[in-house]
Amino acid sequence: MSADAATAVAEQAGEAPEVARSYAEALLNVAGRDNEVDAVLDELDAIGTDVLQAHPKFAELLTSPLIPAREKDEILTRTFEGRALPTVVRFLRVLNRRGRLGTFGPIARTARAIWDLRQNRRPVLVRSAVALDENQVGHLRDRLTNMLDATPILQLEVDPSLIAGLVVQVGDDVYDASARNRLEQLRQRLIEGKTHEIQSRRDRFSHHG
Repeated sequence: MSADAATAVAEQAGEAPEVARSYAEALLNVAGRDNEVDAVLDELDAIGTDVLQAHPKFAELLTSPLIPAREKDEILTRTFEGRALPTVVRFLRVLNRRGRLGTFGPIARTARAIWDLRQNRRPVLVRSAVALDENQVGHLRDRLTNMLDATPILQLEVDPSLIAGLVVQVGDDVYDASARNRLEQLRQRLIEGKTHEIQSRRDRFSHHG
């Protein structure tokens, strides 16, 4: 992956590009040596969601400047050793020693994004008026695979305001096939048609005058 692509990923993750990219790529290199990148990234996702987000007071404790790094290291060891992969535990302890536990989220997201790029995976946000069933998701995944020439990583959201249909977003590209969009297009055509009709009447009136 190019340096420019890695920088863009880091910026999207909300961290200084050189910091997030440096830690993320170091983690991927270590995990890659043991062929456990996907497992490591999955555990980081779980820690971010099930531990840090679910227990904000614990997260505050880990990032508090009032708690010595040595004490935080003991907390990390008691909490995660034997429950998480050794690579993950070492990563957390390294972040702690370097005063970077507060950047855990951005670094983990950057690592995930970089790995997806390396594996030719593309994150795709799909919004639908109602939840899609398994057949619909499978059909959509097949179409996106052919369209993107990559493996789509689907994030599914339900948005009743769409009325019907789908909105698919791949990076900055948005494909809007929702009923709401079609109704808006119809409304615009009606407005444009009405405007044209009014202008035509004015032109005829001016001509007769």
